Amino acid sequence: MRIEELINQYSDQLSDNDYELLSVILKNKKILSSLSSKEISDIVYTSPAGLTRLAKKLHFNGFSEFKYFLKNDADDSGPLETNHLDTLINDMNDTIKLLSQTNMKPITKYIHDAKHIYLYGTGWGERRAADLMARDFLAYNILFYIIPSFTELQWVLNDISEDDVLFVISFSGENIQLNDSLKRLKLKNVPYISITPLSKNTLSSRATYNLYYSTTNLEISSTPDTEYNYFSSLELVADALFRSYMDTYSK
Repeated sequence: MRIEELINQYSDQLSDNDYELLSVILKNKKILSSLSSKEISDIVYTSPAGLTRLAKKLHFNGFSEFKYFLKNDADDSGPLETNHLDTLINDMNDTIKLLSQTNMKPITKYIHDAKHIYLYGTGWGERRAADLMARDFLAYNILFYIIPSFTELQWVLNDISEDDVLFVISFSGENIQLNDSLKRLKLKNVPYISITPLSKNTLSSRATYNLYYSTTNLEISSTPDTEYNYFSSLELVADALFRSYMDTYSK
């Protein structure tokens, strides 16, 4: 039996948090099967005891047995030819599932109450999603100040106050210079919301709230050593945030 079939069989025993953990585990089962329970728990933001509870819900004696099952399942699946359209559909569906499990109300309240709203994207795709968010909220006469580069972010961090809110969009969440600079926000009690792929990363672990999306890197045969990221599911999160605001603060 494959792990997906097992999840379907015991789906009525699984919570939303369980599905969020399983989403990360399934995407990385070949890697996770070689790690310790503590290492895995750090990646998926739970405790070893939480992993044991999840394993028992799937009718394993413990997490070690579940991990052994995952290893065999990964080995049996073997390499498959990638269908890039299916990958896109899966990423969008996974992102929709993540959004359905996210309480948007605290985030939309920050938007509604903030004196100033700042938005910083670390790269081209992130800035495009930032532009989309800013454009959407203009419909409610809400102005997002898009920060064009890291230099201008430093200016903002000097003057930002606890009455403001900052959104940070990052693909990796592991920009050392960025994360070190954001430490200042804690001292000033300024809230910030991270938007990243679903993974263990420093940015989301320190943020006031997190929004996640699912994404799979594209491998282009003509340039095998080049990383290609795409941002359709990120833009879905940007749109979902605006729609959640509409649902809470309709005109």
